[in-house]
Amino acid sequence: MINWWGHKLMIRTLLVNTGSNVLVMFVKLIITFVMTPVFVHNLGKYDYGLWEMIGAVIGYMGILDLGLRPAISRFAARHLAEEDETALQSVYMSALVFMAIVGVLLFVFFFCWGVWFSGGIAPNDEPHQKYTLFLVIIGAYLLISFPGYVAESYLEGFQKYYLKNNITIINSVFGSVLLYYFITPENGLVLLATINAIGLTIKYVLFMWILSRPAYGAIRAQMGTFSFSRLRELIVFGFKSFIQGIATRVENATDVLVIGMIMGPAMVPFYSIPANLTQHIRGLGWTLTHAFMPLFSGLSAKAENETIRTVFLISSRYVVSILFAMGTGALLLGAPFISIWLGPEFGEKAKWLILFLVFFTILPFINPFASRYLTAINKHGIFARLTPLAALLNIGLSLVLVHPFGLEGVAFASVVPGLIFVPLYLRYTCRHLDLPVRQYLRASVLPAFVPAGLMALIILGLGEYLVYDSYGHILLGAILGSVGWLAAFWLLVLNREERDYVGARLTRIAGRN
Repeated sequence: MINWWGHKLMIRTLLVNTGSNVLVMFVKLIITFVMTPVFVHNLGKYDYGLWEMIGAVIGYMGILDLGLRPAISRFAARHLAEEDETALQSVYMSALVFMAIVGVLLFVFFFCWGVWFSGGIAPNDEPHQKYTLFLVIIGAYLLISFPGYVAESYLEGFQKYYLKNNITIINSVFGSVLLYYFITPENGLVLLATINAIGLTIKYVLFMWILSRPAYGAIRAQMGTFSFSRLRELIVFGFKSFIQGIATRVENATDVLVIGMIMGPAMVPFYSIPANLTQHIRGLGWTLTHAFMPLFSGLSAKAENETIRTVFLISSRYVVSILFAMGTGALLLGAPFISIWLGPEFGEKAKWLILFLVFFTILPFINPFASRYLTAINKHGIFARLTPLAALLNIGLSLVLVHPFGLEGVAFASVVPGLIFVPLYLRYTCRHLDLPVRQYLRASVLPAFVPAGLMALIILGLGEYLVYDSYGHILLGAILGSVGWLAAFWLLVLNREERDYVGARLTRIAGRN
C-alpha cells in the first residue's frame, strides 16, 4: 500500500487547485443568490425563460469543439510530464486554429439568425430589434469562447487552476456589480449578454497572456507549429469525449427546451430555478474532481497505478460524503428557500421537482472520478457508447411525461437513465482500476450515509420547533445540520491517519496566523 500522505507535493497541488475551484463555485453561488431575483424582475418570465433556453442552445454549440477541451488538457499534462516543449507548442497552435474556425462559423450562424429570423423568438406583437441585437452579441460571445477554451484547457493541464480561478472570480464579481446597478426592464436581455461577452473576452485574453510568459511555458500562437497530424491526434482522442459531450448536453439541456417549446418560455423559470439550485451541487462535484484528470494522466504516464488506485478510493470517499450532505440540504431546505427567495409561487412548484432533481444530480456522483480517470488513461469510450442511449431515453420520457405530469414528469424522466447506466459505469471503472466493486462501495460510498442521515435528522428535528419561513431559520437549520454532519464526517469517514494529518495542517495554519 502506497503512503498516500507521503506525497506532499501532490497533496499540496491538489488542495490548492481544488480549494481554488471550490472558491469559484461558492462565489458564483453567492452571485446567483443575489442576481437571480434581479434578473427575474428585470427580464420578466418570458425573457428570463428565453435566456435559459438560449443558454441550453449555447450548451449544444459547445459540442462543436469535437471533444478537444479534455483532449487538450490531457495532452498538455502528458507532454508537460514528458518535458516535450515542441509537442506543447504544436498542440496549442493546432487546437487554436481549429477552435478559431468553429468560433467564426458560430458567429456567422447567430448573426444571420439575428438579422433575418429574430422575429421567431420575439413575443407576439412586440418589435424584434432587441432580439436581433441579443443574438448578434451571443454570436460574438461564441466567437471569443472557442479560441479561449484552448488557453483555459492548457492552464488546467498545467494544474494552474488558481490562476484562472482568481481571474474568473474578479471578472464575475465586477460583471455582476455592473449588472446590479445598470440593468433595467428595457435593457435587461441585451445588457446581460453584452457584459457576459465583454467579461469573457477580458478573461481569455488574460489567459493567453499568462501562457505566453516564460514562467508558464512561453506558449504562444505561432503558425509554424501548426500540424494537421497533431490536430488529427487530438480529434481522434477527443471523439469519445465529443460523443459523450453531445449526449450529456442533450441530457442536461433537453428539459428546458422541452418545457419551453411545449409549455412556453414563461414556464421555464419554474423548472430552471430549482434545476439551477441543484446544478450547483453538480458543479461542486465537477469542481472537486476537476484537478484530478491531469493528475491521473501524469501518474498514468509514469505507470504509478497503485498511487492512482489509492488516490481514487480516498478522494471518492471525500467527494461522495460532501455531495451527499449537499443533496440532503437541498432536498430538505430547497423548496422553503425558493419560496422566500423568489416567492411562494416558485416554492410551491419546486416541492416535488427538488426531490427528482436532487436524485438526478447525486446519482452519477456515486462514482465521481469515473470520467476523469477513464479520460486520463484513454479508456473513456464507454461514455461515447452509452451516454447517447441515456440521452435518447431522457428525451423520449420527457416528451411522453410532459403532457400528463408537467414539470414533475420532465424531472422524473431525467432520473431513470441514471438508474440504468450509473451501475454500468461503476463496474467498468473498477475493472480498469483492478478493484472489486464491493470494495469500492464499502470504502468510498457507505461511509457517506451516516453523516448525511444525521444531518437530515437534525434539520427535520429542528423543523418540529420552528418553521423554515425565513432566511434566519433556514440558515440555522443548515448550520446545525452541517455541524452534525462535520462531526460524523470527522469520526466516521476520516481514519485516524487522515485525522492526524488534517489536525497537523490546521495546527500549522493556526500557528502561522
